[in-house]
Amino acid sequence: MKLIMNADDFGLTPKVNDAIIQCLQAGIVKSTTLMINQAAVSDAIVRINAGDVIGDVGLHITLTAGKPILASKFVTSLIDSDGYFLKKPQLFSRTDVDAKQAYQEMHAQYQRALELGFNPSHIDSHHFAAALPQLKCAFVQFLNDIGLPARRVDVFDAGLGGLTVPTTDAFDMKFFDQGVSEDKLKQLILKYQKMIPNGVLELMCHPGLQQDSLLTSVSGYVDLRYQELLILTDPQLRLWLHKQDIQCVNFSDLI
Repeated sequence: MKLIMNADDFGLTPKVNDAIIQCLQAGIVKSTTLMINQAAVSDAIVRINAGDVIGDVGLHITLTAGKPILASKFVTSLIDSDGYFLKKPQLFSRTDVDAKQAYQEMHAQYQRALELGFNPSHIDSHHFAAALPQLKCAFVQFLNDIGLPARRVDVFDAGLGGLTVPTTDAFDMKFFDQGVSEDKLKQLILKYQKMIPNGVLELMCHPGLQQDSLLTSVSGYVDLRYQELLILTDPQLRLWLHKQDIQCVNFSDLI
């Protein structure tokens, strides 16, 4: 089986960037996705251009954190009174979100990436927000328009919704929060190896460093990021994966 371990949230903070780069250099994580509207995106672009990033760098479409790329008047159903994206619980509970506005913001984020000299290798979505049932059709249309490999979009409901770009055979979100331990990660991988021995599995990860004061102001997921870093940079885990005939790949290998 092939494994894509994708590090989400590149660009969130400089310390998150450092942690993700450490994971990429260790060799298990071979891809990451960049949040184009966050405080450390400039640092991330500098690190990419300096050659520090070993592996794929995709685009982490963001609809639940920070401010949109488009002017507020174009994304009124996605933002609060201060012009920030609705928080995850607010967006997830709304039924009147304008999918056309979301589609236009997705394109704006992709265009901003290109303007920064960054050519994404693949695409996914922060908090899976773009794959919400009320936005899924717009997200699939956007992905098909761009034509890059993407994370699966069947997180909330079954079916790929007409997705035509390359994606993995399976995606699992369980290496997160209470699922963060080396034993649980191994069990998860072995489970899928039995199910899709010749397939490709994607797992997400969110590595970080300790004492990241900026992170506490922009994310509710803080403490376990360092534990993820320790697990994903452990040479013994890489050796175990090799012994289990698990090949670590990236999204470029899907093309």
